[in-house]
Amino acid sequence: MTKSKAKKRKQTAQAELPRKTIKTSITPPDSSDDNSATLEPKSLQTVISDEELDIAIETLNTLAKYPNLIKSKQCRDLRVAVYEFRQNCASGVNNAPGTNLGLTARISGALTDEKYDDARILLAEMRIRGQEPKLGALCRWVRDLDVISGLSTLPEGEGDGIVIQRSERDKQRLLVLDAVLRACGHSDSNPKAVPLPLSSTPGIALQETWDLRSSTPSQQVYASVLDKTIFDSAPRNLAASFRVIERTKGPLRKPPNHHDALLYTSAPNTIPLAAEHPPVISCSHPVVPGLGFLKGVLSADECKAIVAAGEAVNFLPDAPLREDGDISILAHNVYWVVDTAFHDALWARVSPFVPASVGGRQVRGLNRRFRVYRYVPGAEYRAHIDGAWPPSGILPDDTYVYDASPEGKGQSSLFTFLIYLNDEFEGGETTYFLPAAREGTLNAYPVRPIMGGVAIFPHGDARDAPLHEGTGVRKGAKYVIRTEVEYDIKPSEEA
Repeated sequence: MTKSKAKKRKQTAQAELPRKTIKTSITPPDSSDDNSATLEPKSLQTVISDEELDIAIETLNTLAKYPNLIKSKQCRDLRVAVYEFRQNCASGVNNAPGTNLGLTARISGALTDEKYDDARILLAEMRIRGQEPKLGALCRWVRDLDVISGLSTLPEGEGDGIVIQRSERDKQRLLVLDAVLRACGHSDSNPKAVPLPLSSTPGIALQETWDLRSSTPSQQVYASVLDKTIFDSAPRNLAASFRVIERTKGPLRKPPNHHDALLYTSAPNTIPLAAEHPPVISCSHPVVPGLGFLKGVLSADECKAIVAAGEAVNFLPDAPLREDGDISILAHNVYWVVDTAFHDALWARVSPFVPASVGGRQVRGLNRRFRVYRYVPGAEYRAHIDGAWPPSGILPDDTYVYDASPEGKGQSSLFTFLIYLNDEFEGGETTYFLPAAREGTLNAYPVRPIMGGVAIFPHGDARDAPLHEGTGVRKGAKYVIRTEVEYDIKPSEEA
């Protein structure tokens, strides 16, 4: 039956008033009837007509093109029906042995419909089968769960032994998040990890903060922003050295937002980096796999110059549109494609401490698209997994290029690169989560930001990418830059 015929029949059926009831040869059995199995139909036409089947197929194919609509409240009953249909499929991807696609899709469906027990069962099956989700699925699952750690509500230095109260729904989500990480092979090998009391499971066990700061007093960056003295040492025309190269309207952003996104670039050497610079010190986290910290990448003056530039062009709020109408400001931001002079000087400082190749993939530099964020109390970046980015660039006519990889030589990031621009605030740690020895518990490892320091950790693979959050600031403001380290997509022949 052709699509045009199906469409015509659908329109005809909708136009007929009253709607005709298409008769079938038998009545579907009542599920409560113990003898219902004996009435199992042998032919599809005895249950639904060809027209109904065509309309169902066309409807599902149409909705599949609009994932955001599928997640709406109006489609909840449809999602439940589709989920039950998939659960009862006796063939296809759902039951193909050794196929990761079926399990991944079923887990996604269970999370969308908040069937958390089903999701945990499927995740356990994934572990038993030795399968792992792809990075995209992992990021999506963590985002759908949207777990709030609650660590920012704990008093400074008083987190040990304090149990964060959670609703039953939040406990269920935390259990699923723990199962997701275990399915990806994440684990905590720390024999000295502080456990949660058994009565507090599921929960998050706060571990000792990794604090590499020196005894030197912190510079009062945010105070200088508030009293404007941060601009005293900045060029008078600082804002004029930045220009907007792209504007994305709020509704067109992904996800849609209450505010537009402005993308800036800067004239060469707008923020110069000194040619002579003290040695950078590299440290590895004692527990979190792949997490490193570089001390002294930027000087205090260089950090303050970037903060002054951001304040000069204005940080914009980030408030995603939500179905429930709530407005939640995540952070204020400045999106900045750095000039090549700045990139090259910064890369020269950090490149000796970055893996030159990973699996034969050669390192190529930093993503020039810097996301500069300002966090104040009430704004935090909830637990998430970082995705990979291509290297961005700019054409001579100021056209922004999202993927500026060389022709035929694609590049993608393998490491997150976080630059901390100040450290005098309270809270605001970057906290990493690992599944504890006891299922249902996550161990939280906070890392204290250091002005001019950089945190580096992997994100290119589901097994290696750590779950982490930007824990909320309790007092003051936190300035931080997110970008990535770029690598060739294809391994080098010489490697």
